[in-house]
Amino acid sequence: MTIPNLKYRLSKHYIYILFALCALPRIGLWMVNTEGNDDHITPIQKWQETGTYPEARDCWECFQPPLFYSIAKPWCDLLSITSTEDIFNVIQNINLIISLLVLWLIVWYINSLKLTQLPSTALILFWGLNPELVSIGALASNDILTILLGMAFTILALSYIPKSNLTRELILVILLILLGLTKGNGLVFIGIYPILIGLYILFTRKILWKQITRQFIVWSFAFITIAWAGNYLDKYEKYDNPFITNVDPPYEKATWDTPGDMVFRKGVNTYKEAFFSFPLGSLLAEPYNENGLENYPEHRQNMWTQLLGQFSNHLFERYPETWISYNNDMYNFARVNFLLHILLFLGILAGLILTLAKRIKVDFQLIAHILISTIFLVFVIKYSAQYRDFSFMKVVFIYPAFISLIHLSAKGIAQWKYVKLFTYLLVACAILYQVNYIYLLKSLTD
Repeated sequence: MTIPNLKYRLSKHYIYILFALCALPRIGLWMVNTEGNDDHITPIQKWQETGTYPEARDCWECFQPPLFYSIAKPWCDLLSITSTEDIFNVIQNINLIISLLVLWLIVWYINSLKLTQLPSTALILFWGLNPELVSIGALASNDILTILLGMAFTILALSYIPKSNLTRELILVILLILLGLTKGNGLVFIGIYPILIGLYILFTRKILWKQITRQFIVWSFAFITIAWAGNYLDKYEKYDNPFITNVDPPYEKATWDTPGDMVFRKGVNTYKEAFFSFPLGSLLAEPYNENGLENYPEHRQNMWTQLLGQFSNHLFERYPETWISYNNDMYNFARVNFLLHILLFLGILAGLILTLAKRIKVDFQLIAHILISTIFLVFVIKYSAQYRDFSFMKVVFIYPAFISLIHLSAKGIAQWKYVKLFTYLLVACAILYQVNYIYLLKSLTD
């Protein structure tokens, strides 16, 4: 069974039911959550007080590009809102809408793959109920907007590049600008766009200089606009670093097997421990993070266990503090889900490798999705290695590539003869997501 040969689409009523099932956890968290994972409120308050966007080091999140705050602040001004709690509520309302738009794109895209009903249903439930995606939509963060824009850009870029014209390129350029003005990892798409154009030229073996020149011009316009409007030029002039964040890198970089001095909590202790090991035993022993300076188990110093834990468990990060459960049953459900995800990942990866080895429907779309996912993974590895604190090992930084992750999971599963086995795994994970969600609600409402 291969994706392009299937002509099945889910009925509208069935899609509405799946959408509603995946929307309910988002609405539930919107109703009960009262904390954010980062302080995205102070930048708005400082902007209200002074009338100008704050400097990069004026507050913890003031280094961020201004677009997300430019959306929230006018609503706060219109409603005469200045208090922390009220601004939080405004951001929560905005993010709920964005989160539901993200969900709509997930459902629409999976349905567009034209799989049969069981795989489509399983994929929608698996990706639509993903704990990290649901969580980040309720934490008053700018990540969910970046994810929505990244998904839209991926869908449109892979549709428009093969059918290039000025109108389509302008749409892509607007999305590129919005991504660069929302969050730092949105800048990754500025590098991805010309790579995708080059990849398409390799596949078609046609060089149309008129189109390439036009694409270069609009890309350059996006680059210059982001540099200016995203305050990157300003940060370069004032701090000698256009990509300055809320912390400075550690005193020393880690090496292969020798940790250097650092001022943060242990994350990337050595490259060997962080990127070339998989301490599953440590993760199963403590299926959660310890966020202090003293206790730093092996899985907190490894990127792969961090990504697995965050991807599959609302309560793994234990932050904010209300998002903590000490229930042993919850730990056991989390352990089972970790193991199911490992089996699922290995099956999808093996399926993709077989697809590439046999050259089964290896087209521009597949290679483009592999490239997008890989580039974002490399970004997270580099970011983690640069700052070394385990909190920089964030799976959500890969999520602007969410459409590519969905596509690759569907393609990897479709390669296998026993597709039903994988769909059952997907559904089992989705069910365990909801069990985990119940424990989160208990923590938030106790």
